[in-house]
Amino acid sequence: MILRAVMKVLVLAAVLWPAAAPAQTYPSRPIVMVVPFAAGGTFDVMGRIMAARMSELLGQQVVVENATGAGGIIGVNRVVNAAPDGYTLLLGSTGTHAYNQTIYKKRRYDATKDFTPVTLWSEQPMVLEARKDLAADTIPQFVALLKANGAKMQYGSAGAGSTTHLACALLNATIGADVAHVPYRGSAPAAKRPDRRADRLSVRQSRRGGAADLRQAGKGARGAVEGALGADAGSGERA
Repeated sequence: MILRAVMKVLVLAAVLWPAAAPAQTYPSRPIVMVVPFAAGGTFDVMGRIMAARMSELLGQQVVVENATGAGGIIGVNRVVNAAPDGYTLLLGSTGTHAYNQTIYKKRRYDATKDFTPVTLWSEQPMVLEARKDLAADTIPQFVALLKANGAKMQYGSAGAGSTTHLACALLNATIGADVAHVPYRGSAPAAKRPDRRADRLSVRQSRRGGAADLRQAGKGARGAVEGALGADAGSGERA
């Protein structure tokens, strides 16, 4: 039983950008890059790395603005409602431009019509972290443990509707477990809250970069579980 979740991260602009921002004059003022996820998380770090390099290449400051909430919808709408002049960009993802278009009855935006794609630029492997002291050293043991004790366990995510939430929900459905969902306001809070550090959460899906600090501190996923469900599974998230 191997989970495969691919997240693509895209840089997008409000539709009609080419007409509003002629190449010979753009950019003539600072650009805002909206990151629809919490500061300190993987997406935020990637956005700031990209913004710094874009500032060098374009000769204008690219400012990162975190607009979080509702699985990225708040930040996306910030860009949808901005002037289509190329000065407000979105660091989008599979979550903002695929999941949010299908899991909500009422769409808040049209991922195809409301944006002009700029580039697809990053792919990250995802890992399924298990508590370090969890009594499971193999995948069969891990699955059996969740099926037998799932009602007493919890999994953390970056928020309702996020990739990390849906991946664990898929795991629940696939193996017939009932592990409770504990949503946070972003991947950084999910990783850094005291209850995660104290190992009160049993399972968490995360991007490899976001899980690195826990593993280095000796508080991350068990090796066997992470190896089989993470890097070796070829799962990933693209940006």
